[in-house]
Amino acid sequence: MKILLLNYTDTGGGAAIATERLLTALRHNDINAELGVIEKKIFNTSVIVLKKNSFIERYLFYRIIKKIFIYIENKIYKNNFKTSNPIQHSTNKKTLIDINYINKSDYDLIHLHWINYDMISIEDIAKINKPIVWTMHDSWVFCGAEHHPNILENDTRFIEGYNKNNKPKTTLGYDICRKTWERKKKSWKNAKFNFISPSNYEKDCFNKSALFKNSQSNCTVIPNIIPENTFKPFDNKTLKELCQIPFGKKVIGSGAAEVTTKKSIKGEYLLIDTFKKIHNKSDYHLVIFGDNNNLFLNELQISTFSTGFISNSYILAGIYNLCDVFVCSSLIESFGLVCLESLFCGVPVVAFNTGGIPDIVEHKKTGYLAQCFDTDDLYSGICYCIDNHDELSHNALIKAHNDFNNKDIIQRHVDFYKSVLNK
Repeated sequence: MKILLLNYTDTGGGAAIATERLLTALRHNDINAELGVIEKKIFNTSVIVLKKNSFIERYLFYRIIKKIFIYIENKIYKNNFKTSNPIQHSTNKKTLIDINYINKSDYDLIHLHWINYDMISIEDIAKINKPIVWTMHDSWVFCGAEHHPNILENDTRFIEGYNKNNKPKTTLGYDICRKTWERKKKSWKNAKFNFISPSNYEKDCFNKSALFKNSQSNCTVIPNIIPENTFKPFDNKTLKELCQIPFGKKVIGSGAAEVTTKKSIKGEYLLIDTFKKIHNKSDYHLVIFGDNNNLFLNELQISTFSTGFISNSYILAGIYNLCDVFVCSSLIESFGLVCLESLFCGVPVVAFNTGGIPDIVEHKKTGYLAQCFDTDDLYSGICYCIDNHDELSHNALIKAHNDFNNKDIIQRHVDFYKSVLNK
């Protein structure tokens, strides 16, 4: 069995990290797997940069027609499209890889992951002549151009089907969501995909979707892999000294600090409002990882250790271990990778009761699920987790190793591959 995983890049975002971890786990279990990418950023001999399109497409079409097409598209369509949905939108009208190379290769199965940024067009996905497994790292598969429905407006177009009459009131101009959905409906009407959902939430949405509820495609739930030998609890005394975090402080961790306005699905503006509710700010210390915005940090008036983007998993595990509680302020998560990484380190999680997070965070058992998007309740969750840290930490470790152990998750992937190939 030879597997080709496809993802736009091999690190940098949640989908890329999850895909690279799956690749590593498959190879450690003697599965012949490779990861094909457009952008390779880490040294891994099993990650290959895929062939680009043919000579004519690369030079004649790509350099001339594409520039004209992009100019027209931006002027007429994208610049006239307005939405309050802060999530990314992708139309996937072009293909950067050579589909013929994949079809003529000796791979037995193609496992799609995050293939946006025009890695593969909607139309060309249906032209792959090998069995396809597709992990949904967001909701783009069954939505239009948006990677998640506009939950702030209770947008249910992915269930009803996209038409001119059910467009959200705040979506103005050329409706790229409807046009993209119609292309999917036309191109994939006879396709037989085999989907993996990392959470029960995404599977439920998939089953309700107008695109797939009556299709021949199927969907199973298999969580993402967390390297359990890396993400684990350890003595943080030396690390706290290194990071100049005073002992006795209540340490709150978060990975969202880049945007201060209502333009991010990570909900930084909700996090700011929550942290402003903290009394006796001198008793607290924040640990922020990932890209950050100085405006975000300046508004809080709480001592902060900010790491910037962390690509090394061992360092990231150390960052979690600095914290007494981890706060996830996302408006929606297909899975909640950072939440599970935190649990593996024995750190309770506070998050909104949204998306796939309830698969990971059990209310008042492994953390606290706040009402969406109630910052008073999110603050209450922080207090609860700090006050009940030891019990929640113990439960978090049990939950992580019982429900998300590596051996079980990789076996479920292999069994799914085999079932697809047997069909």
